[in-house]
Amino acid sequence: MSIDVITVTDPVSGVCEIDNQPMVFHCNHYNRTLQNTIENCRHINNKKILIHAAAEVTFLGLQAHFQQYPEMNLEDRLHYAESLYRFCGFGLLPLLETVKTAVGKNEFDLSTCSSHYGRALALNFEKRRGAGEYFDLGFAIGALSAAFGETFSGELTTEAISLKGKQSTFHIYVGGDEFEYLFELTNGTPAFQEAPGLTSVIPEHHRPSNIDEATIINGVSQAPLYGNQQGLIPAFGVELTRHYADYYNLVSYRLEQQLAEALQKRPVLADLLVYDYPALFYYKQYINLEGMSLSRTLLIEAGHICGFNTMGGIMSSEAWEGLVMPMIKTREDWLHGIIAVINALGWGVWRVVELIPEEKLLLRVWRPYESLGYLRWIGYADHPLDYLVNGVAASLMNLLYEGDITQRPNLDLDYYYRINRSPSSFWAEQSKCVAMGDEYSEVTVTRRQRG
Repeated sequence: MSIDVITVTDPVSGVCEIDNQPMVFHCNHYNRTLQNTIENCRHINNKKILIHAAAEVTFLGLQAHFQQYPEMNLEDRLHYAESLYRFCGFGLLPLLETVKTAVGKNEFDLSTCSSHYGRALALNFEKRRGAGEYFDLGFAIGALSAAFGETFSGELTTEAISLKGKQSTFHIYVGGDEFEYLFELTNGTPAFQEAPGLTSVIPEHHRPSNIDEATIINGVSQAPLYGNQQGLIPAFGVELTRHYADYYNLVSYRLEQQLAEALQKRPVLADLLVYDYPALFYYKQYINLEGMSLSRTLLIEAGHICGFNTMGGIMSSEAWEGLVMPMIKTREDWLHGIIAVINALGWGVWRVVELIPEEKLLLRVWRPYESLGYLRWIGYADHPLDYLVNGVAASLMNLLYEGDITQRPNLDLDYYYRINRSPSSFWAEQSKCVAMGDEYSEVTVTRRQRG
């Protein structure tokens, strides 16, 4: 029997799994930005997208764990789910204590005093209209359903950390048919078994640098990046989560799909969406914001913010100063150094193919988690979809050449706008994609042109 959380990492690809679920590191800024992107779209079933994706990945992982250890009783199962939640940096979720006090009840309240998502969403500049701990609720539903072997459902309440409260409370129901489908849920398509990008050879570095990537990956891997007593992972000036890769993937795919369907029914929405997403006012100067390019631009923008805050935070941290700075001899080494760190996050294996200072970055990625998720859940794609890679790659070039991360600037919103929204800032274009059947994903980052 195992109530300890065990991570399994592929030494070649760096892909990390817990209970057969791929896991990746992301920070509070990316988590809230991606959720805000989905929440702000009023023309899709955004709450269902967020809650169901969380319930699905949680259920699949815990179901696999409980099947592997059938001797676990209900108390063990709930304790393991709590430990997993805390280990991953999601916060604290007192499932066992709550269930013990709710014996014989068909509905009950589940409260937590620590929520990564609650804290992240409380950072929003605008006042929220309602609670936003959708991932927490979905995790609870998936965990309880897997532990009991019967369906649970639930809803948010007005008591929420995301609303600047002291705790978040979820109202849980025993039974119901909304989540019965979890017990029939499978993932894994023929494409996920045969796609060339799943077995393609990962090359050594194309470009020489002064960076010892193996040492950096080992250093990051040895860092205590797991939940503290509050179930949080404060690191690099942000709060991290070791998150379900397919949670990110599913919410992104479903945003794309549902927004495309809404636009097909009401083409005028393309103009209205610009008012929901002010960033589109800026990007429409450079790209044709029609149809699917709307959702893709929004998802890439979430990647821009991830690259700026997470990667910028890492490059400004004491850990960077101690582990990476001793290797750095040139400005370009900063880029190679941060990509070495990225290769320890479970995002795939990134390789710099070409770097022209101030002008261009050609980047290839083997086993990118966005492509792998699409192949696993849906099959082959008909368009490039490694949105995080696009956004982060562009932000890295902006941090290094449009701004100057080497001078340790204050990474605030003004600086983000200055380097990511200037007429000469960088933009990525994707030409190859593992989800489309390519052996690797490829993006080219150059200074954007109007038109």
